[in-house]
Amino acid sequence: MFESKLEYKNILNNKEVIIFDLDGTLLDSVNMFNEIYALVIKNISGIIVSADQIQEDWDEFAHQKIEGDLYENFILYLSNKYSSEKHDINIIKEIYNKLEYKYISEEVKYKKYAKEIVIELKERGYKLVLATLTPKYAIDIYNDINKNLITDFKIYDIFDLVLTYEDVKEKKPNPEIYLKAMEKMNVSKEQCLIIEDSLEGIKAANNAGIEVVNIVDKNMYKVQKKIDDLSNYKMNTLEEFYKLIIKNIK
Repeated sequence: MFESKLEYKNILNNKEVIIFDLDGTLLDSVNMFNEIYALVIKNISGIIVSADQIQEDWDEFAHQKIEGDLYENFILYLSNKYSSEKHDINIIKEIYNKLEYKYISEEVKYKKYAKEIVIELKERGYKLVLATLTPKYAIDIYNDINKNLITDFKIYDIFDLVLTYEDVKEKKPNPEIYLKAMEKMNVSKEQCLIIEDSLEGIKAANNAGIEVVNIVDKNMYKVQKKIDDLSNYKMNTLEEFYKLIIKNIK
């Protein structure tokens, strides 16, 4: 579905709002969360699971209709799969939360050229939206505490609208988060462009009827062919996006 590079120069034509996913798109964080889940499993069961296997588990889990908290249910899913014992969800969550806080407050970084892209788009007058299933508490940590991120840009300063996990009832691939972004920004789907890395996110963009750019994330390699089939445009890196899209459009 994605178009040839010859057409990329027209990618921002008639666009007013650029909607970004966060994890795996702007943040180099997908494998980080896989590593956290793997450490939780090791802690409660003694079983060593690779980050790649956790990604496969997530891909299998996330496409299902999930009632209740998505991430809490994923931890339970992993616990049931890799441990023969029943564990108190509160204890598992406590282990996870301690590990997660260290990672998201100290270690996670923006991908190369994330800063340059959002700043240039902002300076060109585009409205920027962050539409992510990351919980708000994590966004607050990224914005206020993580020095790796703050030195590049502060999320709440540069984005005109930030929608998080708590702002929607339905998760990607349901288009709710993108439809809400359009509604709040008072624009049509033709005036929007979505930047995504994951299969579920690109499906959500398709379901919203909004053009989508796939920024390839190495963790999606097993579903990349499906992503290619559903994307309007494909960029192998954010650097490619910056050079071929931002710099070449006058």
